[in-house]
Amino acid sequence: MTTRATGGVGWKRWARETMLAGLSIGAFVLAIVSPGVALGQPADRVNLFGGTSVSGKVLSVSPVGVDVENSDGDTQKVAIETVREVQFGAEPQSLKNARAMLLRGRGADARDEVGKIETDELDGAEPLVLAEVDFVRAAAAAQAVLEAGGDLAAAAKTVADYLAKHPKSHHFFQMQELLGDLHARAGKPAEALAAYQQLDSGPPGMKVRAASAKAAMLLAQGKPDEAMAEYDAAIKLAGTDKASQPQKRSAELGKAKCLSLQGKQDAAIEMVLQIIKGSGPEEKELLSRAYNVLGGAYRSVAGREQDALIQFLMVDLVYNTLPESHAEALFNLGELWDKGSNPERAREARQNLKAAYPASPWAAKLEASKS
Repeated sequence: MTTRATGGVGWKRWARETMLAGLSIGAFVLAIVSPGVALGQPADRVNLFGGTSVSGKVLSVSPVGVDVENSDGDTQKVAIETVREVQFGAEPQSLKNARAMLLRGRGADARDEVGKIETDELDGAEPLVLAEVDFVRAAAAAQAVLEAGGDLAAAAKTVADYLAKHPKSHHFFQMQELLGDLHARAGKPAEALAAYQQLDSGPPGMKVRAASAKAAMLLAQGKPDEAMAEYDAAIKLAGTDKASQPQKRSAELGKAKCLSLQGKQDAAIEMVLQIIKGSGPEEKELLSRAYNVLGGAYRSVAGREQDALIQFLMVDLVYNTLPESHAEALFNLGELWDKGSNPERAREARQNLKAAYPASPWAAKLEASKS
């Protein structure tokens, strides 16, 4: 666990010491709004999946959670599987912007944005803020390679170096999964599995993610039956655990894709529709993948091309923040517009794919289809 040096001072003790130190009444009133936070400095914020948040002062972080001191001086322990993002009040704006881009799957943009942080912006910064800069730099560099191609081995080393430097980070499991994804993309299944298995040591939500990551790798290898078994294991692990439900929906979506590849289109379509119905509007990444799976299932059913087109258009026009999903939707739109005798729109979709995601697997598939 990584702690802040001032994190152990409770509110009542802090208030007493502040008054004894002779702080003016006006300054005291301003300060008690956020104990432990410097005057004029925004409070830290832990944003959760589902749209809620916890504000106060982050006292410590660990692979399994974040401890936050609230305005009453009480400590709230936030389970890691519920955490979407931790924002530090004293962090540079470019760091905040870069992390937001990273959460939206824009690795290259995040890499460029975090590079804008000036050295003097980090003078006197707390260790947790410096560690967060290290995280965004490493994760953005790796994600950019997954999105647009590049040196997978170098990206994997960057992530491994971060993990070695910050083994008690609240990003530990996230970075292990990213390391596994890099190895999987590089065709190193043994190394990928070793990274994914690190998630098995975490809380239930992380175990679900581990099983889902293994399944996704098997699916990418063209092994839907084996992937199905892993997705079923992930769904079973999640059970009714509230914190694991976002991961459970993701696993169910993977299972639906397996069903579609196995020719069980009706079951796949029904499952995806239920996932979409049960997802919140803030779950844009999940929804973008869901509409792609639904579109793929419809494409496999004779006479449902129009239904498929509508799903891929949903991704292109509404849920287009995840590059991988958007690229997949554009590729399918190009083919469907062609079949629908609309060559102009087909050309536009393909041009958008090549312009926005030139190094994506879907752009490569587009080029291969021409030869």
